Amino acid sequence: MEEEAREILSRAIGGVIAPKNLGQAIHARFAVIGGVELELPTRGPMREPPSFS
Repeated sequence: MEEEAREILSRAIGGVIAPKNLGQAIHARFAVIGGVELELPTRGPMREPPSFS
């Protein structure tokens, strides 16, 4: 049964090779649709931490 499961899984992935660099693989996949320019909100000063005393 274990050998059958291995055979089914090996047929399912069909020789798919994992990328060496995941970041580059993700970039290549989504580069065709273009990038997204996000406007970052301005940062204000940190607030005072709460006092639990």
